[in-house]
Amino acid sequence: MKNGLYVAEFRTPLDEASGVIVIENDAVMGGDSGMYYAGSIKRQDDRIEVSLTVRRHNPTSQSVFGDFDAFALSLTGRARGEAYEFEGRADAAPSLSFHAKLTPAQI
Repeated sequence: MKNGLYVAEFRTPLDEASGVIVIENDAVMGGDSGMYYAGSIKRQDDRIEVSLTVRRHNPTSQSVFGDFDAFALSLTGRARGEAYEFEGRADAAPSLSFHAKLTPAQI
């Protein structure tokens, strides 16, 4: 993935949300109104693997996976033009599918 600021749109069957993600040298950092996330990226051919730790910072908010204070999120994705699309699962709710789209932010 290219370094930069991205707008993240994500959803599970329970909920949907959006936030921002910063990619810098295969490190990922970001957040939304309830959660913040940090992790790393690995590339394999045209496939991108992302491992994130997600933590709640707003006690009145919950994640798109439900009411969890922290969990690990594993994603696999590919570039789709300028954007990136990912599918994945959280260790706290492995039965819920997760979809995310990252679009470069216009600054």
